[in-house]
Amino acid sequence: LFNSMAFLTSNMQVAARSNSLPLDFMTNRCRFYNIRDLAEIAGLPPVGINVHGFFMEGAGWEDGKGEDEGYINESKMKELHPMMPICNVYAVHIDEMDWTAMYHCPVFSTATRGATFIFQANVRMDPDDNENRWILAGAAMLTQDD
Repeated sequence: LFNSMAFLTSNMQVAARSNSLPLDFMTNRCRFYNIRDLAEIAGLPPVGINVHGFFMEGAGWEDGKGEDEGYINESKMKELHPMMPICNVYAVHIDEMDWTAMYHCPVFSTATRGATFIFQANVRMDPDDNENRWILAGAAMLTQDD
């Protein structure tokens, strides 16, 4: 994808127009499925867009049980950039966004980080976990495995 930020903004714009809401008060919400294979996706999501190709850096990912969403956890040995499951990104009004047990995960296009920032994703944490743990670990998602 050439311009990821513009693509995600267009997702928010479509949701804002269809719900007669101002674009300035929209934000993207991420929900990670428990699947990584595109062949398992039957069709279009009910809302938003499905995105694949995210990699985690500085942490790992534990798949959820059944329909439950997975969560961020400690990285495994020798696994620098584990592949993330397919993510459904949809836009919600900022008042509807719930950050309970969520890590404000930065998403970068490269491991260089810095100017390659795309957006801030919400990544589920264990309810007993503290977000500072993942900030100090430098946990972030990347769109390419360098």
